[in-house]
Amino acid sequence: MNEIRRENEVMLEAIASCAPFCVDQARGTFGELLQGELPDGSHFLVTLPISLQSKATFLPDLHTKEIRVFPSHKKKVKVAIDYLLRRFDIHLGGLLMVQSEIPEGKGLASSSADIVASIRSVSKYLSLPISPSVIEEVMRQIEPSDGVMYEESVTFYHREVRLAGRLGELPPMIIVAADTGGIVDSIQHNRKSPLYVDSERYVFQRLLEDLRVAIARRDLDEIGRVSTMSAEMNQKRLYKDYFDFFMGLNHRNGICGTVIAHSGTMIGSILNPYAAKATEAMHQILQEFHDRDIEPMIYTNM
Repeated sequence: MNEIRRENEVMLEAIASCAPFCVDQARGTFGELLQGELPDGSHFLVTLPISLQSKATFLPDLHTKEIRVFPSHKKKVKVAIDYLLRRFDIHLGGLLMVQSEIPEGKGLASSSADIVASIRSVSKYLSLPISPSVIEEVMRQIEPSDGVMYEESVTFYHREVRLAGRLGELPPMIIVAADTGGIVDSIQHNRKSPLYVDSERYVFQRLLEDLRVAIARRDLDEIGRVSTMSAEMNQKRLYKDYFDFFMGLNHRNGICGTVIAHSGTMIGSILNPYAAKATEAMHQILQEFHDRDIEPMIYTNM
């Protein structure tokens, strides 16, 4: 055992001489295009990756055997990295600095993105072959996850932290959004949320198949139709202010549908940037936000 540890120390010293620090990142997701329960009882979601990122910078320190995390309140990151090192029987010290553009507690996968970016950063420093399935294993020890370890849109069993299927890259879109306020603890919300009934489970099954086809065809109008239905079905589980306002925007030229964070506070309209008069539609929508004293937030997946 001592010989193995000494080999690890020699390896880390060699790595440190070549890589003084490592940086990596992970994207957030604007809520979910679709979330619910299937007839077999599987709880699932479909991710909507956006350009907001969490970035993790790892600075090694060979004089300590502990990795400190900054900011210190990112305790889930610390748990994840400690598990990762135990899994590979590596003793490593240093400072892991996490910077995020993703607001916390809003349903944009801030916590998951922090963890994924951190795992990628430390793994890159160690030259560890980390696949998404290994990241799933690490995150499974901590909490349900949003599937942000995959760059494209995926169907994800978030409670089991397991990939259900890859759906592919989404067509370009702009999301004009609003924060309905407050913070939602997604874990507590999922525990208290009303159970789905059989009729809803079969609707989700059909919507998931419709979404698979729509993404394959890059049909943003159909993607928006599915996300709107999912948002409507979720309204009785987590009521959102401004819901009627956003639903009323769906008849506008270039607006494809409504999308929400099912266990968060965000709601938005999907705009097709390639639609005829998309710029005019965006200007009109922003004016309506202003008239209602709603602060607009603009996100893209590009």
